[in-house]
Amino acid sequence: MLQLLHEKVIHFNGSILGFEEYDEFIFSFAEEDSPYAYLQSLKDDNIGFLLVIPFVFYSDYAFEVDDKDKAALGIVSEEEVAAFTIVTIREPFTKSSTNLLAPIVVNTTSGQARQVVLPPRSNYSTNEPLFKDAHEESGD
Repeated sequence: MLQLLHEKVIHFNGSILGFEEYDEFIFSFAEEDSPYAYLQSLKDDNIGFLLVIPFVFYSDYAFEVDDKDKAALGIVSEEEVAAFTIVTIREPFTKSSTNLLAPIVVNTTSGQARQVVLPPRSNYSTNEPLFKDAHEESGD
């Protein structure tokens, strides 16, 4: 199902925090069966994001999409929903983090997407280590 998104134009309607003026992005996976993907702005080549499938790195990660967001995305069934999180790249890459508090939710059928901010009680942050084991080993 996720491969349906590869090289597809995704419409955010100004919902990416701090990048509200950028609505259309091309979505592509880094490689086949990879948990990494790219969002590249169609408006500005200098604007892009590295995304991950958060469940690969956090198997217990879970959230609910509220009715307002479901309606905005035109979601009819769970099968057409994909979730990603934005990565903050650091050197070395093993110190990179991801934003579990504001996932990117995509309707794989329509190509509509939005960044959804979870309620503070969700216990997630904007700066969760991507590689938990690497942070534990280094004392972070």
